[in-house]
Amino acid sequence: MTISKPQELSAARRWFASLNLSSLRESMLLLILAAIWLFFYVATNGIFLTPRNLVLLALQTSIVSLAAISAVMLIVTRNFDLSVGSAVALVGVVVALLAGQYDVPPLIAVAAGIAVGLLMGAWQGFWVTRIGVSSFIVTLAGMLYFRGFSMIVTNGATIASLPRPLTRFATAFLPPMPSILLVLATSLGFLVLRWLEIHRAHQLGVVANPRSVFLKTLFPVIIAACAALFVVSWQGVPYLVLLVAICALAAELVMRRTRFGTQLYAIGGNPEAARLAGINIRQAIFWNFVIAGLAYGITGIALTARVGGAVAGSAGLFLELDAIAAAIIGGTALSGGRGRILGALVGALLMGSLNNGMSLMNVAPFFQDTARGVVLLLAVALDHLSRSRSRIK
Repeated sequence: MTISKPQELSAARRWFASLNLSSLRESMLLLILAAIWLFFYVATNGIFLTPRNLVLLALQTSIVSLAAISAVMLIVTRNFDLSVGSAVALVGVVVALLAGQYDVPPLIAVAAGIAVGLLMGAWQGFWVTRIGVSSFIVTLAGMLYFRGFSMIVTNGATIASLPRPLTRFATAFLPPMPSILLVLATSLGFLVLRWLEIHRAHQLGVVANPRSVFLKTLFPVIIAACAALFVVSWQGVPYLVLLVAICALAAELVMRRTRFGTQLYAIGGNPEAARLAGINIRQAIFWNFVIAGLAYGITGIALTARVGGAVAGSAGLFLELDAIAAAIIGGTALSGGRGRILGALVGALLMGSLNNGMSLMNVAPFFQDTARGVVLLLAVALDHLSRSRSRIK
């Protein structure tokens, strides 16, 4: 079946319009984030924006960012995962037991942790797609028994004394000079890809002035690159932050550049239309949960390495709520069909900035929870209002 030129142009216009809408939301998020950083800079007498604190902020945000990536991919298809924190805790217990107590080589322990995560994701995907149970119920049950399994295996005890190669993964840094070159190369690569997208849209007649559109992208990228260079010049890029960047890039490529990603957006946008278009909805959602299982493994290993052990009762506690909040603040629609990985990362950074800044100001934890809740409510309300106005127009 061939696609006619008018149909191709119509599809391109819809694609570019959605891209512009996502970019606008992300730009607004960046402005809000900048305002929050400016406030905390003044309130903490400059401590908030020191390279040391910004690196600490990046490390604090990394675990939530990893969980938020898979949260976006699931919410896009109108599915939810409430088991992330418990699954991450179970992965951490497996890795800590193997590497810390049974002296298994770290690489084998890491592979076992990834395998356990994949099994948990496939298990939940089976119940959702084959049995037909709501993802909310399946993952709610998983939240309970995954945590229960981790407590049973450890008898509620903490497992510490991990091998140095494993903990170094979450505490070491790429040296400053390679970090600077990496930031410059990444920024340049992003701008090249963005220009190619705009140029293609211009050839299809969707964009009249490609230079003007590109300049709107150029300014925030330059600001972000300058901020990144300021931070990495101090000690370099933490390997854990590099892991987040690699996972985010891989997820973005899957969601935006592959047939599978297109299917996920189609399923979330209109499941019936996706079915009539020949998409195997059950298969796509199953593999989406398997990818979430991969995220369990990666996040569990990262968290275990960062804290230097596994605490079955508290590891990953409320992580699923933070991940969902980051995704929603980043523009992922609860109704499905819309969401971007970059937006979720900015959402996670925004939430982490609130926690970090208020901690520097010695604000009580319950005030921090209140602020995060208010931010989440406002983000959902603004998203709902913007979509309502777009439908009226």
